[in-house]
Parts: sequence; structure tokens; C-alpha cells
Amino acid sequence: MAKSVDSVRAAAEKIDPSVKFTDDALEAIMGAPKMILPIILKGCIAWAKENGVSELTKREIDIINEKRKK
Repeated sequence: MAKSVDSVRAAAEKIDPSVKFTDDALEAIMGAPKMILPIILKGCIAWAKENGVSELTKREIDIINEKRKK
């Protein structure tokens, strides 16, 4: 499990600093095992770029999760 919002934000910024995450978006994915966190972040960033989103909020994370569940 990720340690903090700041550590998840740092991991996301290493992948792509052009896509930002709000604190509530990061909190929504903090419960993921640390091992798969990069996969989740890369998927979220790819979705953001495909959809012209520069900042992901909890709302977008919920949309991504719903899409993934289908």
C-alpha cells in the first residue's frame, strides 16, 4: 500500500509530469498495492491523454474504474 498522497504524486510525476492528480484522486488509488501502483498510474495517465484531461480528479478516477470494470 502506498504511504502517502505525496509519495503517490511523486510516482505519478515520474511517469508524466504533464498530467496532474488532485489529492482526492490520489487518495482513491492509495489503497492499491505498491507493486501495481505504476500500472494504475500509467493507465490513468493514458486515459487522461486520450480524453484531453490535464488534471485528474476523483470524478475521473471513478470514470476510469467504471470503464475498467466493464
